[in-house]
Amino acid sequence: MTQSKVRDTDVIAEAPQTEAAQAPRKKRKYKKGEAITAYVCLLPSFVLMMLFITVPLIISAYFSLFDVNYYLGNVFVWFDNYHKILAGSISAEFYRSILVGVEYIAIIVPLQLVLSFLIANLIVKINPKFSAVIKVCIYLPCLISGIVVGAIFSFLYNYDGGLFNSVLQMFGLSKVNWTGEPGWAVFSVCIAAVWNGLGYTTLIMLGGLHDIPSDYYEAAKLDGANWWQQTVYITLPCLKNIGMYLLISLVVSSFQLYEIALVIVGSGAMHATEGPIYYLYYQFNYSKNMGEVYAASLVVAVVLTALSSVIFRLTSSEKSLD
Repeated sequence: MTQSKVRDTDVIAEAPQTEAAQAPRKKRKYKKGEAITAYVCLLPSFVLMMLFITVPLIISAYFSLFDVNYYLGNVFVWFDNYHKILAGSISAEFYRSILVGVEYIAIIVPLQLVLSFLIANLIVKINPKFSAVIKVCIYLPCLISGIVVGAIFSFLYNYDGGLFNSVLQMFGLSKVNWTGEPGWAVFSVCIAAVWNGLGYTTLIMLGGLHDIPSDYYEAAKLDGANWWQQTVYITLPCLKNIGMYLLISLVVSSFQLYEIALVIVGSGAMHATEGPIYYLYYQFNYSKNMGEVYAASLVVAVVLTALSSVIFRLTSSEKSLD
């Protein structure tokens, strides 16, 4: 009897604590001064977003419904510009540019993520003095614009006298037309793009590695886990949110790649390197109907939004409690 009474009292004592733990937390009420400070801090970003994103988007959506001609005036054509892009006379060129953007994503994103992850792991394990030098050297290409990167690699890819072909000839191999053949041209542009952005992704990955508690690895070593097991079960799960951020940013930047392709290849290689932004650039300079350019830019924006949404859905990443 006494034991049952004790158990009953324990259950009664624990019940309020359990209910209190499961009860939803009350939202914090911010003071008026804190709210004003937050709005003031957000105001510049909001104004810039309105000026450079929202307003141009509205203007593009408006003019995409017109046959825009600066000499003869604008004619309202409803959705005829979208029909030309998606199923009309210029749809083949537009779809080809979309496929080129997908090719850039398929090559640049996995290559840059894997290289940045390996280099970041190397930097973590070497002497801090040498790691500082490596971080500076890796990040330097990020400070160079895409036009300059394209000019540098144009010299390297030169068919007669370029560094890459000179190295191939030293080993008795035949020269390669890096910028003339469609397959090699896409690969050449992707290599230049990876070199240009590798430092940024590496430093982001390095910051994520430093945030992982060392206790996790020490406990894994005590359990006999090797490097591969530590990477699969500790490092990669802890880098999930950072990996998702890098994945989305790389997908967007790769899909929008055009400066490097413009300088290295231009209109050569059977238009194999002309991505969506390159297509918009060309149409902006040579199209007689600017309404088609506005409509194409909105379709590209929709494609990028859809890609980002798919990535969010597939990864379904959540913020860590830390």
